[in-house]
Amino acid sequence: MPSEAQMRTVMQAYLDALNNRDVAGIIALFAEASTVEDPVGSGVHGARPGLTRLVGGLPDGATFTLDTPIRASHGSGAAMAFTVRMVLDGKPIQIRSLDVMQFDDEGLITEMKAYYGPSDITS
Repeated sequence: MPSEAQMRTVMQAYLDALNNRDVAGIIALFAEASTVEDPVGSGVHGARPGLTRLVGGLPDGATFTLDTPIRASHGSGAAMAFTVRMVLDGKPIQIRSLDVMQFDDEGLITEMKAYYGPSDITS
């Protein structure tokens, strides 16, 4: 089972890679058969194609900022609340998300679920 420190480090690396639009860096944090559901309710996808599409669709200047410290668990899961800020079609957009991730024994992400709804997206 991954340690709390390992899970926090991987989640921070994920956030840092998002801020740098580093698709390869993000993909390296995920296990081969991992999945993403972003947002929850939109369908589960293979992490590699899903994240490539998600990160590739980010506008220049999008930023991801932690709202609270990353939280680990007694098991193999961790969560982080953050805010995404970007400009789309000339309008500033803000999305508040809570991402919950599960990890394998090597500390790679096996599942990522992003929790946010329509009221968490403001302009």
